[in-house]
Amino acid sequence: MGLDAEDNVYVADWRNDRVQKFDSNGHHLKTIGDSTVKKEQLIRPSAVSIDENGNIYVADWGNERLQVFNSEGEVIASLRGEATLSDWAKDFFESNPDEMETREISDLNPDVPDHLNNPYHISSQTEPFFWGPVSVRIDDNNRLYVVESNRHRIQIYEIE
Repeated sequence: MGLDAEDNVYVADWRNDRVQKFDSNGHHLKTIGDSTVKKEQLIRPSAVSIDENGNIYVADWGNERLQVFNSEGEVIASLRGEATLSDWAKDFFESNPDEMETREISDLNPDVPDHLNNPYHISSQTEPFFWGPVSVRIDDNNRLYVVESNRHRIQIYEIE
């Protein structure tokens, strides 16, 4: 659930593959996304957050991505994830060069065979991508946090 500047409530409607917008009295205002195969598609949205400009960020769990809609409900961005090594990971690998060697020979961005060409399998095999995005929040400094359940990590973005 998320709130915008006018106290409208946005609900990630998991089973119905949409986000619903209500005013503070509970009156339905808008439905965002749908389950048809087009760029507005949502599959099992799990969380929603709204920035100061009214843009709507949806953790699109079933599509392994973050969908960004403008205040009218039109898709303006779709993020798959861009994870990099944290400073802690870099320190770990610097202290454990054998672990870094193993990592370097691993294929963390493989070409996925055609029979596995779907968001779940692609994300499960591609380290930088979201895999199970379950929550999304925006802080007071316009940083966007996307929590992934399957990789036990948080990806952080600067909103411009």
